[in-house]
Amino acid sequence: MCNQSGVILGVGNILHSDDGIGIKILKFLDSQYEFPEGIELVDGGTVGAQLDTSIVNRDWVIIVDALDVEGDPGEVKVLSGDTFINRPSSTKMSPHQVGFLDLIQLMKMEGTEPKGIDLIGIIPANTNDGFEMTPEVDNAMTKAVDALIEMLKQKGITPIKRNPPLKPDYWWL
Repeated sequence: MCNQSGVILGVGNILHSDDGIGIKILKFLDSQYEFPEGIELVDGGTVGAQLDTSIVNRDWVIIVDALDVEGDPGEVKVLSGDTFINRPSSTKMSPHQVGFLDLIQLMKMEGTEPKGIDLIGIIPANTNDGFEMTPEVDNAMTKAVDALIEMLKQKGITPIKRNPPLKPDYWWL
């Protein structure tokens, strides 16, 4: 049993190629690992501020998303909450950031924000219409998943590998 309440939040738009990487990683995690009670995997899609019931009063949230920042396509970035939450509003790293960051600010005012927020992001090569990921981003999935599993271990959480693993539910492909 886990004495923490956490959310792994996959964010993105599966209709825009690499922008759907957060959702794809979330589906992969669900197929490969079992998580302790108290740890929830949430498909956040593109809803932003509507996620309040999924993250209110949680110990932590790990967001997985495509990041519009400098770097090479497929590069994995790991950021702590202070690094990306306290950016000026003119600095937008993700197309879903505005609604979500507005939600976090409101939750801070109410005292219901998660105690820790981290982000694992992959720099996209293409966010145009399409279901398929580019090879650069698809190949970065393993590194992003490894970073997420390591982050969980640092929180004292060790997901159990499914044996046998399930087939990922990439229903849009």
